[in-house]
Amino acid sequence: MDVRDESKEETTDERAEEISVETPEADAAEQNRTMREDGPSWPDDIPLEVNPADAVEQNRTVDIDEDDYR
Repeated sequence: MDVRDESKEETTDERAEEISVETPEADAAEQNRTMREDGPSWPDDIPLEVNPADAVEQNRTVDIDEDDYR
C-alpha cells in the first residue's frame, strides 16, 4: 500500500497561496517575496566565544534602498 498521496502535495501548495483576511497586506507581500541568492554567506572561521548569528549579522551589507533594516 502506497502511503504517499500525490493529491496531498497539490493541496498543500494551494494552502500556501491562501492569505488570511486578517493578514496585513505588507506582511503578506514580504512573506511571499523571494529570497536573494546573493545574501550573506556563513563565515568560515568563527572564534569560539562569538555567537554565530552575531558574526553573520556583523558581515551583513545593507543596500541603499533597504528601509526596514533593523
